[in-house]
Amino acid sequence: MAEFAVSFALQHLGNLLVQEIKLLTNVKTEVESIKRELEFIRSFLRDADERAAEEESAERNGGVISTWVKQVREEAYHIEDVLDEYMLKEAKLPRGSGLIRFLKKLCCIINKLKVCHEIEDIKLSLDDIRRKADSYNFRSIDQRSSSGTGDIVPHDSRVGSYFIPEEEVVGIESTRDKLIGSLVSGTSHRSVFAVVGEGGLGKTTLVGKIYDNDTVKKHFDCRARITVGKEYMKNDLLRAIIRQFYSVKKNDLLTAPVETREMEESHLIETLNEQLKDKCYLLVFDDVWKTQFWGDIEHALIDNNKSSRIIITTRNKDVAYSVPSVNVCPLQPLPSDKAFELFRRKAFGPQGSCPPELEKLSHDILGKCEGLPVAIVAAGGLLSNKNKDALEWKRLRDGLGTQLGRDSHFKDCNRVLLEGYYSLPHHLKSSLLYFGLFPESHSINCARLIRLWIAEGFVPYSNSSTSEQVAEEFLSDLINRSLVQVVKRDSVGRPRVCRVHDLMHEIILRKTDNLGFSTLVNGEGSSRYWKTRRISINGSTDGVLESIKNSKIRSVFLFNIDKMPESFPSALIAGFELIKVLDFEDGPLESLPEGVGNLFHLHYLSVKNTKVKVLPQSIGKLLNLETLNLKCSLVNELPAGIKNLKKLRYLLACGVDSSYNYKTVKVAEGLGSLLDLQKLGYVDANFVVLKELRKLSHLRKLAIKMPNGNEKDLCACIENMEKLESLVISSTSREEILDIESMASPPKCLQRIYLKGNMKKLPNWVFKLKNIVRIVLNLSGLTDDPMRVLQAVPNLLELRLCETYHEEQLHIKEGWFPKLKTLFLVDFKRVESMMIDNGAMPNLESLMIKRCPQLKEIPVGIEHLRNLELLEFHFMLRNIYRMIKDEKWEKVTQHILEVYATFMFAGHVDKVTTKYLSSLSTAHFEAIEQCN
Repeated sequence: MAEFAVSFALQHLGNLLVQEIKLLTNVKTEVESIKRELEFIRSFLRDADERAAEEESAERNGGVISTWVKQVREEAYHIEDVLDEYMLKEAKLPRGSGLIRFLKKLCCIINKLKVCHEIEDIKLSLDDIRRKADSYNFRSIDQRSSSGTGDIVPHDSRVGSYFIPEEEVVGIESTRDKLIGSLVSGTSHRSVFAVVGEGGLGKTTLVGKIYDNDTVKKHFDCRARITVGKEYMKNDLLRAIIRQFYSVKKNDLLTAPVETREMEESHLIETLNEQLKDKCYLLVFDDVWKTQFWGDIEHALIDNNKSSRIIITTRNKDVAYSVPSVNVCPLQPLPSDKAFELFRRKAFGPQGSCPPELEKLSHDILGKCEGLPVAIVAAGGLLSNKNKDALEWKRLRDGLGTQLGRDSHFKDCNRVLLEGYYSLPHHLKSSLLYFGLFPESHSINCARLIRLWIAEGFVPYSNSSTSEQVAEEFLSDLINRSLVQVVKRDSVGRPRVCRVHDLMHEIILRKTDNLGFSTLVNGEGSSRYWKTRRISINGSTDGVLESIKNSKIRSVFLFNIDKMPESFPSALIAGFELIKVLDFEDGPLESLPEGVGNLFHLHYLSVKNTKVKVLPQSIGKLLNLETLNLKCSLVNELPAGIKNLKKLRYLLACGVDSSYNYKTVKVAEGLGSLLDLQKLGYVDANFVVLKELRKLSHLRKLAIKMPNGNEKDLCACIENMEKLESLVISSTSREEILDIESMASPPKCLQRIYLKGNMKKLPNWVFKLKNIVRIVLNLSGLTDDPMRVLQAVPNLLELRLCETYHEEQLHIKEGWFPKLKTLFLVDFKRVESMMIDNGAMPNLESLMIKRCPQLKEIPVGIEHLRNLELLEFHFMLRNIYRMIKDEKWEKVTQHILEVYATFMFAGHVDKVTTKYLSSLSTAHFEAIEQCN
């Protein structure tokens, strides 16, 4: 993290030198000198960071290396603070002529003289840091590269995982047997299998059990097993393979070992090829981290048509897919029943049972482990030595995160989770640590997370990609490394919602506290927050401002707060003028103080889902603002100053009325000056807005409400938006005519469209869109069957239809919707029967049927949807109860993983499985229905 802090400071220094700020000559010289000094220090930081990590792994926190790294990090933060404060003061200088001009000049000189003193102190500190770097013999980046070594990170031997007792092997039996079957049968060509999953899932244990299986031993002429890890040298790896094959030979099939120490790469490859040319071999590479791994060993492992097999275990999907024609075996967390079985065996012995009074506490503890075997074994092992007492178990449940960092039973678990963090490049470390700002188990909207990363400056500028695309790559990298979990994906497969494992969240909290990166503040107040850069206020704002008064806070988040003093926002803004991110989402906020306009460095402001009604006029002073999120607030008009926010990229202005229905926001003239705007919605398409929209050719997402008479002007605007990917057009009501047929050339990038209003037929241009993947229609007046006319859209993945079908039978025919994955049918009020032909919607994964009161029979042919994973019925409780009582129900739905029904119960929406509904007696069901 020190490397990131230094890089960030260097970026600030570079920006200062290229901006149109007239620095005093000596100040500019000193700034350039500091920049050179930081670049020198940064060249040693990766080595220093990794040596500090080794100190931490060896539980030598506070060692000399760690102290040096901390000093570098704090000095980098200090540089950032000095520059931000300097720029803030420059921005505050008065504008005008005469006396005002003289005062401005005087203030400039004083400001720059103060910076001179600050810079002198910084130079002295950096000189001291550099002298210490020399004494610690750090290697620079160039020295590391020339030495030929890989990244040096803490890495413990995984040998112990090969010898897990059989009673602790739970939940991997079917995967083990399936893999063994694939190894000993199939093609005669060399095949590669990759076992992929997050750290602690049992990948090493799985391949160990496979490797030692008697069937496997008998099948292969020779076997070898190598633990690769994060650092290796190619030639050393090849030598290790040769040694392994000689040491695990079968019936002396391999010749006597040769001396490999002096061999060059080509000779090592030739030796392996010669020895394996007529052998059926098995080679296991455990714990692979680098995507170039396969390229390093591919040519040494001959494909001799002897049915040889190679197994790789990795946390990183990119490593697996770097192998051509790889067979990927994703390892999943243990399901709840298997997790409990493993826990029971570890805590109570192979034949033991869990006392009834400890069952709930056991499941609570397992909930925190989230199916991670290494954590389950650690928790069970710790409790096996404790009294079988509810109080003892309660202590572990409530303090599992603390135990993770100090108890010997959790040492392996702690190491496994930390390895993932240590393996990251510095820019991804900061991105992962950002999850510590959100509460445990919190699911995070990916778009929100990406905008926050950009606002924080985590995303570097790229000539070839937008900041959003670069940030998406960061998130994909974290997901592929099995550090971030995807909770929900969109129809294209992109992550929409994500989170981190609860135990990884604990690791992150420890790191963020130690690094001064961020802190979760619980309202109790504590002096330990004084050096933190970001705060997440959870539960209460009491005492928060006092506890952080000496910090240079950059970001503020609110979570789970029901009340806060009216003075809190004003005091927060007045006390911390360097804030970049203010995220009040879901907070008890009713107004924004006028002082918010003084936050010159503010990049991100969200009042989403708050009761804020009016934006202060000072909002027009936020010249660095990139995101303004007013979604689901009570704001109904944007101030004229919005036109000054030239860096604004996201303007999410979809309001709600008193009944929480979506409504548009009025936009003043000048919107067209926001040339960087990427997302705009929800606004009225009046004459003024349409005039401004013509200038916004970079828009990627647009949501607009269309009053009668302006359709042609709107179509002309949209045709000019070549980068548009998402389009929402809504009439003021479903009865109002929506005429958008005049769009001759819709944007070629358009992927998602939502139409609401009265329309006789779908516009012809919809069928020209080759990239369209999502269509949502809420239309009255359609004379054509929308299912029939849309079924041939070539790449359609998601279709949502509301009140757009008026026949009694819905028939989906063979060959229709070849790629569709999601289908929502809402308010099909006349449909009495639904028929699905064999061969229709072959890739459908989710089907939702909502408020279809006449549909009382099981959809005929639903058994043909072999890929269907989720089936939901909403607000048609009597109908679904009737369906599941049909004797055919179990047979035609047994292949569907999840089947749910939602209904109103005592004023709240309830969701239950159909399995639960079917278990209810008629009397019980009728009692529920009466409350419905």
